[in-house]
Amino acid sequence: MPRKARKDTDGKFFHVMVQGIGKEYIFPDDDCKGYYLSCLKKSKTKLPAKILAYCVMGNHAHVLVSVQNAQELALFLRQANGDYARYYNNTRNRVGYVFRDRYRSEVIQDERYLIHCVAYIHNNPLKAGLVERAENYKYSSYVNYLTKKGMVDFDEAAKLFDTSERSMRAIMLEKTGANWLEHDDKEYEDKHKVLTELIKKYNISSKASVRNEELAKALTMELQERSGVSLREVAILLEVSREWLRRVVSTPPSP
Repeated sequence: MPRKARKDTDGKFFHVMVQGIGKEYIFPDDDCKGYYLSCLKKSKTKLPAKILAYCVMGNHAHVLVSVQNAQELALFLRQANGDYARYYNNTRNRVGYVFRDRYRSEVIQDERYLIHCVAYIHNNPLKAGLVERAENYKYSSYVNYLTKKGMVDFDEAAKLFDTSERSMRAIMLEKTGANWLEHDDKEYEDKHKVLTELIKKYNISSKASVRNEELAKALTMELQERSGVSLREVAILLEVSREWLRRVVSTPPSP
């Protein structure tokens, strides 16, 4: 079981959440998730950073990292996210921002809070319904703790809590009422796959038919609900003007 909490953790621990721009599915497959982990690993070898927990989902990722201050945290993430953004754009023949705004972070105040954070991060795949057992998710550090293999800095973690398999399974049951970073854990579907389904669903035979206002509105609502894309992204997918689409979406239905 987790050992008794110490008074504080010297403010060196940060819970970080990064998310795709427009909630885009920036980690859509195994290759992307694996590459982002390699970026985190590379960054921590170049900078004085230690990773205690992580989980890469479809449109966002959580990392619990130990650094000396916020400046080191910024350098660590700039390196990792910059490397990943170049990879993502190159492999998809796209340009522009990959991550949503600036990363979000919170300082871990004490050891109990840190343990709750570890449980929260490792429970992400279960909460999203991606797996039935947390150890079956390959892109979470939970399996690192069970096998004692991976990029987790076990020596650093052991200073704060018992890292044995029995203890880690107990930590997974930790609950907290803490006000975590606001984010959307809903796992969105790939926007291109959704669009393909909608083309069949609505029997769309040409780009011109998308200019039907009722159809455009229906497509927009379903794309945003299922893929979490912005109105700008919907306009690009449908090959229509964003201004026209904004007007269509904001127009109330006919009586």
